[in-house]
Amino acid sequence: MKFLNQFIICFCLFISSLGFSQTSVNDFKYISVADNYSFLKLKDQYQLNSLTVFLFEKNNFTVLNSLQNYPSDLAQNSCLLLKSDVIRIKGLFKTKLQLVLTDCHDNIVFSSEIGQSKLKDFKKAYQEALRNTFVSVSDLNYSYSGETPYDKPAIPIIVKSPPEPIIVSPTPSVVAPKLNIKTAEVPSILIVKATNSGYDFIDNITKKVSYSVQLTMFENVYIIEGKSGIIYKRGNSWVREYYEENKTIIEALNIRH
Repeated sequence: MKFLNQFIICFCLFISSLGFSQTSVNDFKYISVADNYSFLKLKDQYQLNSLTVFLFEKNNFTVLNSLQNYPSDLAQNSCLLLKSDVIRIKGLFKTKLQLVLTDCHDNIVFSSEIGQSKLKDFKKAYQEALRNTFVSVSDLNYSYSGETPYDKPAIPIIVKSPPEPIIVSPTPSVVAPKLNIKTAEVPSILIVKATNSGYDFIDNITKKVSYSVQLTMFENVYIIEGKSGIIYKRGNSWVREYYEENKTIIEALNIRH
């Protein structure tokens, strides 16, 4: 119960911070739209991603639907870009969506009012809910200010991933590692087991729980019990993200599928 109360307090503080930021959307020149959203199975299902592009352009945003070819100024400063995502909020009788905009440091710059629909048809319901999220976007009256956000150096981000295998040459005395052996650690293989409130990540060898995570209102995002950071799912991969010694660390978990 003590943990539950702490979780509720921390989570409420987190949610209350979503709508506030010292950075204005007007400081960003471009916005990206994903090809698919995590709560849908298919690319541009129900034409929701295409509709997102249309609604942003209607509100004067410059949309980059693919980031393979950067504009020259964006190549020099990736912080000119806002990333957009649409999140499904669970509800019994209504379809609920929320639009979230994040910057180059993954800070939330803007979160929309929750758009709702009572329609039964999935396509019509998702599209109506999405259009309703853009009511608060329209209220922003977006216009690029010409400012360059984040002149100060970004917080360092360290990405940890399972090490690649060491390649041994035909000569026994020569070893050519693809990773620095001194710093690379072989991560434990974890087994994911569903619980009533989230998941347990169990060490395949010791059979002990390495991480126990709890559901949040965001799909595929979980709070870790007794440890800092969050664990979230991207496709078939699980990732732990946490803050340590003034660095944001993103660590890919080694999951047995």
